[in-house]
Amino acid sequence: MEYRQLNHVSIYNADFIKLSIAEGIVDLIVTSPPYNISIAYGQYQDATSYQDYPAFSHRWLRGAFRALRPDGRLCLNIALDKRALGNS
Repeated sequence: MEYRQLNHVSIYNADFIKLSIAEGIVDLIVTSPPYNISIAYGQYQDATSYQDYPAFSHRWLRGAFRALRPDGRLCLNIALDKRALGNS
């Protein structure tokens, strides 16, 4: 996990599935999770089955929403996998 503290701002570069952080303290989450379209990330296997991907997404989203303040914001960058739509 990478962590930076700048004045009253804390910045984490971490996996919400593994991150241990207090509940309801995060104002903003900006994330681009693995897309499950076989991108070579290095340590993360990005080619799980379509059946397993929703469970993975649920785990990290649960961690993210647990950490968010009630008025916090989640900015999510996702890719459109055209192969899943049959438009290769």
